[in-house]
Amino acid sequence: MSTIFRYLVRMGLPALAGALVWGITWPWRLSRRKRKGKVAGPYREGALLFLFMFLSGLLWLTLTPPDLEYFLQTGRWLYPPGVPFQGGINLVPIVESVRLFQFYLEKGMWSAILVNFPGNIIMFMPVGLFAGLLGDKPRWWKGTGYAFTLSLFIELSQLFVARGTDVDDLLLNTLGGFAGYGVFLLTQWAAPYFVQRCKEM
Repeated sequence: MSTIFRYLVRMGLPALAGALVWGITWPWRLSRRKRKGKVAGPYREGALLFLFMFLSGLLWLTLTPPDLEYFLQTGRWLYPPGVPFQGGINLVPIVESVRLFQFYLEKGMWSAILVNFPGNIIMFMPVGLFAGLLGDKPRWWKGTGYAFTLSLFIELSQLFVARGTDVDDLLLNTLGGFAGYGVFLLTQWAAPYFVQRCKEM
């Protein structure tokens, strides 16, 4: 659990940067929706605030070099910056993940199991959830497609920041987007007023 907590802490400051971007762009969003005869109410803006914060934290977590903290402490890089393909590439689905899972299981590395498997799903659930909350016409394939596109962008970008590029991460992240849409459906059933106010068309 300490590993998961460290990830959340690392997302904190970038999330605040996302909140700043949300604040700076608020007047533009307000005028744009007014021109379209729509409302930018507090529920919708609140959902957008959390979306901005989530995306900023996620991109920081996944696109910064893995040795950034080491560099800040020592002034030296473990991986030479600007050199692509240092993190490894896995283009064969499932096989490597099964091996990795077995290794973690044998070593009792439960935090690594949580981060690499359910963590990769849970991390992208907000994409499907926010796609439903903020979309004009929510559909399961939209949230899933957004998650796939964002994950693909991250995996390709990780080729250049010494992080591993893994097709299984893409699959798990996409599944997270699908699961997030399921959370949206539950929210719509449990709190239809809240969902309606988030749209405020």
